[in-house]
Amino acid sequence: MKSIPYIQNVLILTSVITVSGCGADKARTVEESSLSTQLMTTLNEQLDGGAVGLLLPQSTDFSSIPADPNNTLTEEKVFLGMMLFHETAVATEGVHDQLVNTWSCASCHHAAAGFKSGVVQGIGEGGTGFGVAGKMRVLAEGFDKSSTDPSLVPDVQPLTSPSILNTAYQEVMLWNGQFGNQHGGLVNAKLPDEILATPGTPKAENTRGLGGLETQAIAGTKVHRLNTFNNSLVQQNMEYQLLYEAAFPEGGDDILENMGKAIAAYERTVLANRAPFQRWLQGEDAALTDQEKRGALLFFGKAGCVSCHTGPALSSKIGAANEEMFMAIGFADLDTSNPTITGVVTENDAKGRGGFTGRTEDNYKFKVPQLYNLKDSNVFGHGGSFTSVKQVVLYKNAGVPQKRLADGVIDDRFVPLNLNGEEIDDLVAFLEEGLYDPHLERYIPDALPSGACFPVADEQSKIDLNC
Repeated sequence: MKSIPYIQNVLILTSVITVSGCGADKARTVEESSLSTQLMTTLNEQLDGGAVGLLLPQSTDFSSIPADPNNTLTEEKVFLGMMLFHETAVATEGVHDQLVNTWSCASCHHAAAGFKSGVVQGIGEGGTGFGVAGKMRVLAEGFDKSSTDPSLVPDVQPLTSPSILNTAYQEVMLWNGQFGNQHGGLVNAKLPDEILATPGTPKAENTRGLGGLETQAIAGTKVHRLNTFNNSLVQQNMEYQLLYEAAFPEGGDDILENMGKAIAAYERTVLANRAPFQRWLQGEDAALTDQEKRGALLFFGKAGCVSCHTGPALSSKIGAANEEMFMAIGFADLDTSNPTITGVVTENDAKGRGGFTGRTEDNYKFKVPQLYNLKDSNVFGHGGSFTSVKQVVLYKNAGVPQKRLADGVIDDRFVPLNLNGEEIDDLVAFLEEGLYDPHLERYIPDALPSGACFPVADEQSKIDLNC
């Protein structure tokens, strides 16, 4: 790969050479080169580390992918993790006999929806159907979060399902950042043990001293009623046995932790590195249209999006502090009056980061999400309060919070952007098209060792997925 300075020199040279052309072709070529030069100059001048700091590595370049020092990335571990992530046959710890073996991690984080869920409230156990890109998944008959019958309580959360895409670039996981306590970590490092690793809760897994992805994968196995470790299919299936031995040749008695590490290793490699903007950063000037380049100039310039969304994932930089990763910008919570939403949003849920840490200064702050492959989804915000990228851009352009909060709570960076209609369209084009990797299917297995349907396997989903 050529260095960014080299690319910049090539673009500048191109703008000079094309002046010798003629007519409309000459004007168009000069304009294209000028936009690229402006964008590259902006990135190199405005960003710490310049444009090269926005590059996502190749998914097999393990040495360049941020990883937990206690979970070295290997091809064997990533492959095992991909299988486990999509495996519906390990869904055996549920509460309803008829739905056993019908959900997986990928039920709420699948490639068809940009590794989000496809619906506002992701459904593990208790769901039926899939439709196209998961948009037709609904609660099975009788399932309700408030049901007094334990066998009819679905596995759902009071917030939307974040994407796992590009999550290697954030230290802690979940909207409130409650998972993650790796050695040398910053975000959760100063929290007392009774908050960070509350006994008897999923947060207790933070005592393992692992990164956010690893901790979430371990805790999530239990939360989402999956069994990968207790005489499960994984221990009984010969192919899984061989995959496990290859991934963990040193062995070890903590199968739960190792399975979580494998899932996290896979998640760290799920990167949108084939998006047009990434290709443009590598020197492919035509990868971005003129409109997308204008949108990128707004993103990194006038609109100020980069003040919150930065780093290779356009989420937060590596080594980000708490105040750089969590922000209050007034997004609404789940609309529990919507008949498709089940359960309640507690005060702690609504407080986001503050509901976890207990610190007033963290109240109503939520983690800054990554921005790639947003076009795959119609669910935006921790409460799913927006259905399109343009709605979010219009909201931020107006600078008026959806949720009424006390003075001083909303982040100072949440102010009107003063973009006109054309600029809004340009910015949306960059976000929807320039950051869209069209080949996420490369992160999906061809088949599972169990032979099961995935990412969900109830009878209606089998019809929808033709499997």
